[in-house]
Amino acid sequence: MDRESLTRISTGLSLLVFSLAVFSTSAVISGDQQGRVNLLYLLLLFVAWPLLSLLLSIVLAASNSKVNSISSLLALPIWPRAWIDALSQLRGNDLQRPWLFCQSQKMSLVFSLGCITAFLFVLLFNDVTFIWRSTLLSAEQVFPVLQLISTPWWLLESAQPMMEQVQASRDSRLQLNDQLSSTASWWRYVFMAQLTYALFPRLLLFVWGARRLKSAIEKVAQQQANSENQIKHMQHLQQQQKPAQNLSRMQYASAFAEPYVLLSWTKLPELLEDKLAQVMGVPEHIYQLTGSCDLQLELQAQRDVRAKLLIVAAWEPPMGELQDFMLQCQGVLMPLDWQCQQFVGVDEMHLDEWRRFCQSQKNWQLQQLKGLV
Repeated sequence: MDRESLTRISTGLSLLVFSLAVFSTSAVISGDQQGRVNLLYLLLLFVAWPLLSLLLSIVLAASNSKVNSISSLLALPIWPRAWIDALSQLRGNDLQRPWLFCQSQKMSLVFSLGCITAFLFVLLFNDVTFIWRSTLLSAEQVFPVLQLISTPWWLLESAQPMMEQVQASRDSRLQLNDQLSSTASWWRYVFMAQLTYALFPRLLLFVWGARRLKSAIEKVAQQQANSENQIKHMQHLQQQQKPAQNLSRMQYASAFAEPYVLLSWTKLPELLEDKLAQVMGVPEHIYQLTGSCDLQLELQAQRDVRAKLLIVAAWEPPMGELQDFMLQCQGVLMPLDWQCQQFVGVDEMHLDEWRRFCQSQKNWQLQQLKGLV
């Protein structure tokens, strides 16, 4: 898992969301030329929208959906390639869903902090008057709604709405209201609404999401450790029970002598694809066989008569799905390992595992390239 790239993604999105929150809140709280701010607009931004997005987030999390605000935002073709590769690694380790949930809560929390910051900043340097306008609603209809919203902080009397205050805050273009100066205390009500409906729920969900992500990371690390221990244990038993296996030596190649196609069984970063092409030669076609690959694409790759180079992630154990695919064609198998956009030498334990696997594949030759590391 590329923690550095993931940290950059989180930081970049946080700055973007914070700026958006400051801009949107400043636009709403600045009001008109007389500094009058519509209270109903603030409730839409600080109460209705946080509750709606919170409900949507909970529903998507409960349904195990892969879609949320962060995944939709990252789907835009404007992000660096390293960010996309880091997300692909998360998907391969089955960590994408908890990471996206945690980040979505973090971005909502950052948005709330940006709104509160802009709200207090405008109040500090501007004289704001809170009013409300409506053609269809009366003060008797608006007051119960405001009272219901303020239920969570009912002990804080200075932030509770009063009927007289609601009536005095109503503004009309046809009638002059000389009581608007008595409505300045609305800021306490709006501030408590932001804390209650926008900040605190997201803070709780972010803490829960962070713990869930930490647990998932620990689980993946434990599974990888158990897998390596099992491999070492099996190798130890094999060495005790059988004579040393006559494993074929690793063959090295500098380039393909004929036009070839690349079969990618792992998500290789674009920079490393270019480096592989510099050493091996540019493939005539690349078959991306990672993830939930289309069966038709696999059949097309198998039936391609050109020479085949199949690249796999060296740290991933050979699976039955890969073996079934290789039985239907022939070519060169090349395990690769990399870190931070650089190829690194494949661990001997992983090489031994791939040697054993490739010995059962009579139509495939295991190779590495000298010029990669």
